[in-house]
Amino acid sequence: RWQAISESAAKQSKRTLIPEVQMPLTWKEALKKAQELDVVLVPYENERGMEATREVMRSIKPGQSIGIFVGPEGGFAPEEIEQVAPAVGTGNHRISLGRRILRTETAGLATLAMLIFCLDE
Repeated sequence: RWQAISESAAKQSKRTLIPEVQMPLTWKEALKKAQELDVVLVPYENERGMEATREVMRSIKPGQSIGIFVGPEGGFAPEEIEQVAPAVGTGNHRISLGRRILRTETAGLATLAMLIFCLDE
């Protein structure tokens, strides 16, 4: 059902690639999967300001694979944040979504909107 929704949304927005919907992963599985990606963005409420986020967004090149790690309600635990860098490597970036702390269901969409703004030509 979710894959059909993804296909319908991709057609509506005239995407050439249809996003693949997968089952949720455990934290360890997600860290392992992230190693396959070029860029991993981690919205984190304790990260430095928006200028650093703009720099990260500007550094992403067209065609790179991007993953977004959105934390649970209450945010990532500090030890979870510390696990991302060694597991993912140099492609991981903690980013700020601004001064306000967003709900889990909103943070991913806000990050996608920022990516569209920065990468869509």
